[in-house]
Amino acid sequence: MDLEQQGINAANVVVALIANYGLRVIGAIAILIGGWIAARLVHTAIVRACLDSPRIDRTIAFFLASGARYAVLIFTVVAMLASFGIATTSIVAVLGATGLAIGLALQGTLSNLAAGLMIVLFRPFHVGDRIEAGDVTGTVREINLFYSEVDTDANIRVVVPNSMLWGQTVSIPSRNDTERLEFRFTRPLSDEIGIAIDRVKDIVGRDPRITNLAQIGVDAVTDANYVLVVRFWVARADVTNVLFDFNRTIKEEFQRHPPVAEQARAAD
Repeated sequence: MDLEQQGINAANVVVALIANYGLRVIGAIAILIGGWIAARLVHTAIVRACLDSPRIDRTIAFFLASGARYAVLIFTVVAMLASFGIATTSIVAVLGATGLAIGLALQGTLSNLAAGLMIVLFRPFHVGDRIEAGDVTGTVREINLFYSEVDTDANIRVVVPNSMLWGQTVSIPSRNDTERLEFRFTRPLSDEIGIAIDRVKDIVGRDPRITNLAQIGVDAVTDANYVLVVRFWVARADVTNVLFDFNRTIKEEFQRHPPVAEQARAAD
């Protein structure tokens, strides 16, 4: 009889628990599933909306979508805990203290995150731009929240912390269509300056890739030599070829027409 009474009591306790918490458990599960589905829908909707706009960068689209998704998931967890009658204010306080401790421990990582946010928001450079930052020179292939990936001229993928790209000067040569080249030639004093300048001008005028002659003149004079400087503009795509070709042409031109003193020695 005692065993039977104990069984009845246990059954009554189980029924009471199910009556008190069964609906809450079902409600919590429903909130969790609904929040998960809502987070996915919000993420997909933001990505599609941002990618359909030509003014919004791909990096910004995924950053906004990820932020909205996590915000929905956090709200879902808080709502689920509230359905059980748990005081969410204490949980928020604990999370805040934990976040502060983690932030102090990961200052370098958070600085990269902050720099990544600034790069994403202000977009000083884009994917595909050629940049020069510190000892890194190459083409930007990907911009993430914590780091960016750059392909160097040797086709080496370099991972650069975003704090490095935001906290110092970054040159973006690819942003402009033209580039100015400068050449310096050391000539003996016996080589007449006017004739040397005319020869260089003639070479510049014969090259259709040179868009504009900026300056040409003598930069320095010593006891035995003078330095001839020429600066001109070319299209960025032609920089390397013009650099090689102009140096060779100048060398061949001065070799065909040596200074007066050398001509005199050759005649003797």
